[in-house]
Amino acid sequence: MAKYKVLKAFKDIHTNEVYTIDQEIEMKVTRAKEVEQNLDDSFLSRVEENEK
Repeated sequence: MAKYKVLKAFKDIHTNEVYTIDQEIEMKVTRAKEVEQNLDDSFLSRVEENEK
């Protein structure tokens, strides 16, 4: 799972969850790619996690 920052509000068609701007969410990379295909790449931005 990867973390993403929501850049534009949208409703997930699989979970019916509404994501709001600036919300950080976790989803599989394959699911994030699906969101990009269905909407476009301006809805999510991957958050890089710092390793300690």
